[in-house]
Amino acid sequence: MSKKLTDKQKTRLWELQRSRNFQASSALDGLRVPLIDLSHDKVEARVSAQKAPN
Repeated sequence: MSKKLTDKQKTRLWELQRSRNFQASSALDGLRVPLIDLSHDKVEARVSAQKAPN
């Protein structure tokens, strides 16, 4: 019997698939984009750090 995915797992799976699709689409256009694997929390931290006044 298989277990159902939680909402958090579904979101993470969708984010990974979106990233892979972007990479594949970019490769078709001749662009090489490195895979960036950041969690939602890490992304928020980066955005907050960039918004903070120096």
